Amino acid sequence: MEMKKEGKIILIDADVISHFISGGQITLLPSIFPYPIRILDKVYAEVSRMPGRKTEVDNLLRFKLIKQIPFPEDDLMIKKEYLHIKKVMFKGDGEAACMAVVRFSRNILASSNLKDIANYCKMHQITYLSTMDFLCRAVENKLLSELDCDEFIKKVLLAGSILPVKKWKAFKCREIDI
Repeated sequence: MEMKKEGKIILIDADVISHFISGGQITLLPSIFPYPIRILDKVYAEVSRMPGRKTEVDNLLRFKLIKQIPFPEDDLMIKKEYLHIKKVMFKGDGEAACMAVVRFSRNILASSNLKDIANYCKMHQITYLSTMDFLCRAVENKLLSELDCDEFIKKVLLAGSILPVKKWKAFKCREIDI
């Protein structure tokens, strides 16, 4: 396992957590990239309302595999951006909060709502990771096999979530410089 890099963090949205829970690989999630994973309190509240998710996330927090951080309510730039995203882009609390925080903190966003976040991230030069990016890096680092990824994808799709492919071989990993 790689040593965690100091400085940047990965700010994770509810969809990526949900995918890794459904895919049966939630404990692997924090070891894929060399940056610590943080979950905003607003995202934690969202995940806690999803059936069968709260216990899994609580375990990650209890074992310090991820840490919860508060949304910076006192940062006026972030708060203004958060409200703007919610109003103009019609995003939920967690997603809007993550997008606003990473815009001004220059951290990394983990979200699989690519149609919702990709243009925003490109416009503001924000690095983002999708569930599939986590799988790509896990295969590259030999943490998962292609067969493991097929099983993961199958479970996530059976749980009713959306992924861009039904089989691992159909996905082309993108270059991510982090």
